[in-house]
Amino acid sequence: MLLTVFYMLATWIQSWRLSSLRGRLQAILLESEAARPSVMLYTASQLSIKDESNNGACCSKSLNGNGNGNGKGKLDLLSSHLCSNSNIAKLGDLLWYQGDKRLCTIYPQQKIDVSSWLLYPYGRTIFPLFTHNNSQTSLLQDTKLHVLIEADLKKFIPLAFTKATKLEDYGTIVAWTSDDIFAVILETDLEHITKFSTTLMQGQCFINNGLPVTRIESVSVSGKPCVCNYERFNFSESRKLTGSSQWNSYIKKLRLVSSAARIVSEHNESVELKEIPGLIVSPGCKPISLQLPTILKITDPKDKAAVNDSSVPCTPPPTPASATNTGNGNSSNQALKSSIDLHPSLTDLSIGSMSNLSTSRSQDFILEESSLENLNETTPLRNIKSLKKYQSRDTRVSSMASSRSSLASTVNFSPSRKIDGITKPPNILIFADSANANDNVRGVLETILKENKYVIYALTVNEAKDDKWMDQANLVIVCGNVGADVGAQLVEYIVRGGKLLALCSDILKTLLPAFKTAEVRENELVRFSYGKWQHVRMMHHVFCYQASPVKTKFSHDQEDSGRSVTPPTPISTTIVDRQGKSHTFGVRVLGSEETWHTPSILLADQPESGGKAVFSQIHLEADPSQYELEESKFNALKQSNSARLEIFADLLANHLGMHVNPKPRVPPVYTPGFFLGKHELKLEMLKNLKSKMGEKDVIRNSKMEIQFCGTTSNAKPASSMFLPVMVHRCPENFSTVEYFENLSTREIGRLVIYTDILTSTYDVVQDLELHHGLAVVSRLQTRGQGRGRNLWLSPEGCAMFNLQLHIPRDSVLGDRIPLIQHLVATAIVHAVKSMPDYENLDLRLKWPNDIYTSTGSKIGGLVVKSLLKSNTYICDIGTGINLSNSSPTVCINDLVKIYNEKNSKKLKKITTEKLIAHVFNHIESLIDEVQKDNFKVFLQLYYKYWLHTEAEITVMLPDETAHDVKISGIDLYGFLQVEDKQGKVFTVQPDGNSFDIMSGLIAPKI
Repeated sequence: MLLTVFYMLATWIQSWRLSSLRGRLQAILLESEAARPSVMLYTASQLSIKDESNNGACCSKSLNGNGNGNGKGKLDLLSSHLCSNSNIAKLGDLLWYQGDKRLCTIYPQQKIDVSSWLLYPYGRTIFPLFTHNNSQTSLLQDTKLHVLIEADLKKFIPLAFTKATKLEDYGTIVAWTSDDIFAVILETDLEHITKFSTTLMQGQCFINNGLPVTRIESVSVSGKPCVCNYERFNFSESRKLTGSSQWNSYIKKLRLVSSAARIVSEHNESVELKEIPGLIVSPGCKPISLQLPTILKITDPKDKAAVNDSSVPCTPPPTPASATNTGNGNSSNQALKSSIDLHPSLTDLSIGSMSNLSTSRSQDFILEESSLENLNETTPLRNIKSLKKYQSRDTRVSSMASSRSSLASTVNFSPSRKIDGITKPPNILIFADSANANDNVRGVLETILKENKYVIYALTVNEAKDDKWMDQANLVIVCGNVGADVGAQLVEYIVRGGKLLALCSDILKTLLPAFKTAEVRENELVRFSYGKWQHVRMMHHVFCYQASPVKTKFSHDQEDSGRSVTPPTPISTTIVDRQGKSHTFGVRVLGSEETWHTPSILLADQPESGGKAVFSQIHLEADPSQYELEESKFNALKQSNSARLEIFADLLANHLGMHVNPKPRVPPVYTPGFFLGKHELKLEMLKNLKSKMGEKDVIRNSKMEIQFCGTTSNAKPASSMFLPVMVHRCPENFSTVEYFENLSTREIGRLVIYTDILTSTYDVVQDLELHHGLAVVSRLQTRGQGRGRNLWLSPEGCAMFNLQLHIPRDSVLGDRIPLIQHLVATAIVHAVKSMPDYENLDLRLKWPNDIYTSTGSKIGGLVVKSLLKSNTYICDIGTGINLSNSSPTVCINDLVKIYNEKNSKKLKKITTEKLIAHVFNHIESLIDEVQKDNFKVFLQLYYKYWLHTEAEITVMLPDETAHDVKISGIDLYGFLQVEDKQGKVFTVQPDGNSFDIMSGLIAPKI
């Protein structure tokens, strides 16, 4: 009886302690982002630290260690060296202690970029840990969090596995890494992390594989972890690491794979471990997120039975969305803050790409809270005193609904309508078996292709195994071997009408099975002929057809008795696609080498689909400089180099339909900038920047040096990394008179830095707080930036600018900063359509931030990157609008010409100066209205121009259940709202997604 009482008492005490701990953690971890710290549980004995404070209380001295955060042979006890902001970590409160265990708070919230980590595999795993990582633990979405768990690798404890606590019982492991320690990121929730912490405090300090835990720390996670194919390998580790040699082998493998991931992250190229042949680590493509992914596919309600299940992404392919059930259609502000993480910690806060914050990857945010003494005076937007910031959101939403319903009839374009004639985007994908080969191919393409016509991307192994790229590629170039999986994908691409150039690749044997019996003699210097190019010496893959399968050597002229006989090349070949359908391709030889008379260049084409493949056994990508150490080859290849480039260009132009330059491109000549605006305003900006400038009035960022030059300044020439800005001169190719005559703003666009040729307008303003309303305008960009890793083609005739806005955080727009991209996109369309007689031009808004025609041609887009300094958002808005450039798609002045021809009108072409000035006018006007808490003007214009009225879509939930819904509009944060048949409203919060209305899809990015 007495034992029962003691047991009940012990159970009650334990329950009380658990409840108390859970309550304290909940109060801390669910605080606002600005005030939320990290919570850290560490084992003092494991870290060889003795607690010298009274009554077990933590003290800063005993925790600080060296504080340098390098993690190499030193102890960073206040926070993990894996955290990017560990150097500014400060000790908060002691929450709990028991024995040598300490639970305390660390300010600010600690951050980890997992780009150099590895994605943890799903399901049953042997490596890196023995787990059943199946997400079987049910987590509460509202209290989800990421925690860092570190374990010691220095000590081998043979029987530790008998005391191990399974991590998968407390959440899902999402990423891992290893150096001197082993670390994982666990996705868990408040309930489970409380139980886990209690378990460790009770002495169960070992996790899977018997690893002793030294630290648990709640963290904010960003980045895309690398991926690895180690699940294909039968590692010998067992759950019980019983011997020191087995332990050492295990640790070595952990560190080998982790080290490779760091190399891959640094160079953004896949790496194969020579110690484990076939094990490949590749760059990551999926960010770690606490949100649930959702796929939305648009269907035609009139033709649901004919829906094609194949997904067709935008350019380049998009990333996953998340759908939040809001019940009555209202997303709570707290839920929004949790999902987009907009509020900074106490000091420097970096949360990476706005792809996880706004309604698109196009809006990138880096939030940084700087101390006041480090900030200069700025010119922010006027603070509106009569802000109705706390007005009921229900009222706003109902007004939005009325705006939608009243204007729905004005939009005559339905996204459910199938659009004909949409051409493939101008993307060229390179699949190469080495980084060097990729660079070589890219270098040749950039020399011979028509400028600003194509965008070149590398296609990784993981991306190639997905279908999403197939409808996004104008051409695929393969260099080297591809393997069976990728080969099958390339076959599918070609039978769908794709175009392929294969350079010395084994894909030849997949598409032309007749060559499977041929041996290949690699890197042979031979003569070959193609077209008008005769007897050209070049590096070649030579085929050898053996009369006997036993013979393995190439035949030489003197070996008459055993000489190989080259069979005739087949005139056709038949390929079977994955559906089992046969496709017949015609085959012809375009060129042959002159020693063994084997094909050098082959063409296979299928007129029905338009699919074409050119197979070159010549190393057209190889620059002669690669053979400098082999004098005879180097001299021969140098003499043939011009022929090499001409042959490459001829194959692209005459057989693959690409546009090439008649002559090789010349490098761009960069030009100086010109500082435009009122003299007093220019002096004010320069005065505010004085403290940030170095010698000779030079201000620097990570991309460029900018020197403001007076009348007596001696500036060096402009380059890709240096921009001299003339303060007292005017440009020849930009009419300041026409620009300022059309500008009617108070602040936006009143100061302009103009240059003819620049790398990117964003390079000038990156990471700099310059001036509210400052615009950087360029006539031509050599490295225009799009969303994510995309490039924006920036030829002459494209209206390009970067606008810097300073938005007070404590304002209506500051409270919903993702909305800014929608304001700017609306202003661009309205700037054109509000001009007298131009209102009928076919310009539309595609959610979230693209400008399209209703026939599917992209006219423009924008990308937003921001810093939060002190209490102000510094937003840099990069915009590209096809104004007078008919290539690569269509431009606004083309629409003007078409309109004139159809309607017998004589509308003038719109100039860059006039368009940009009108865009700035409407940006300032819309911002003013929103800052007054008046969303009506913006919403009326937005719904007047957007493409998505009454679109019916299918929401694909993670459990693969489908829900037919209809797009109802956007909320006041710019998130897409959809309504199901039961009247429930879902808010699509695209965690870095792109919404491609033309292919009807929000889908995961490859």
